Amino acid sequence: MRVAFLVIAIGFLLSGCGTINAGRPSYMTDRVYEKSRYYGDATSPAKFSHYDMNVSYEISDGDLEVKVDPFEVYTQEKALYAVKVEESYERRGPIRYSPPLCVFSVVTVFPVLFATFDRQIADDLQERCYKVYEWDKKTKPLPDESLGVQTVKFKGRNYRDAEGSLIFHMIVNGKTVSKMGLTGFKGAERKGPYSWTVNDWVDFSGIDEGDALSGSVLNIRNGVYLGKGFKIGKEETETLVYRSKYDGAFRLRYTCRLCNANLTDNFYTDQEVIIWRTNIFNYKGRGSLDFVASCIEKRFDHLRHGAVSVEDADAPDDVYKDYQYLSDHYVMVRGARTPREPDIDDIRSCIRERGYSDLEITET
Repeated sequence: MRVAFLVIAIGFLLSGCGTINAGRPSYMTDRVYEKSRYYGDATSPAKFSHYDMNVSYEISDGDLEVKVDPFEVYTQEKALYAVKVEESYERRGPIRYSPPLCVFSVVTVFPVLFATFDRQIADDLQERCYKVYEWDKKTKPLPDESLGVQTVKFKGRNYRDAEGSLIFHMIVNGKTVSKMGLTGFKGAERKGPYSWTVNDWVDFSGIDEGDALSGSVLNIRNGVYLGKGFKIGKEETETLVYRSKYDGAFRLRYTCRLCNANLTDNFYTDQEVIIWRTNIFNYKGRGSLDFVASCIEKRFDHLRHGAVSVEDADAPDDVYKDYQYLSDHYVMVRGARTPREPDIDDIRSCIRERGYSDLEITET
């Protein structure tokens, strides 16, 4: 009886031996903070401030597109409000605190024993025998606070052709080589910039490699002169000049299976290998390069297990860049003499055979 009484007494003692997380951590502080701000109703009529304009460019598929967005800037006073939130912490618990279950766990011994190697049982036993608390964060929206009145700016897009003029200047090495009036503005229905393709009136094929290209737009509006410009990068200039002369560049690739022969062991692998790649050629005009490749394949597939494919890009350098990792998927042929690869005359012969009279190629 004395032993049983002692065990029960120890159990009751353990069942109230302490608390966990009863005090609030130092970082959990009550506060009121500003979540966001917003503008309310206008407190004054809109006033015209000044004219402005955005000018940008984009080179796509060898074409230079200039984008022009003339607009007006207005100012207006509006009420400003702050959205406030109150943040506080509330203690919850004790969680699953149960002195009788704690005593039972201690008396039966097994839960205490299992808790030494099972984390979940240890946590359950702790919650039964200790007063364990948790802190929950509570947020409460407060009434919006007035911050007074603030002056804001906004855009209007009411420019019309009748109000003035927009003139685009194409500049090469600091000198204007072409001017073009930009029209089509009809007023308030416009939502953003208008764009024009400069290639429609500027021939970039006459520009030399290394020339510096830039553009500017002059907007004369109700007697106000406003100019904005841009510079075209070196690589973009090279692309413009090249694409004004050609539609792109390509080379042919001959790959083959069952061609990597080990003549000593009479062994063939089915791994695909690269037999040859042609030089890179410029092309211009209409016609399928894939059909030209199939013609070359018929004439040059001497190994009877090969295929001729096209590697094409916007410019010669891009052919190298776009296909530089393709060799990782192949191995070069070994153990046999490489068959002759086609030259420009062979390719032109296939172009004539296919009837592509508009397709022209030149060597790079």
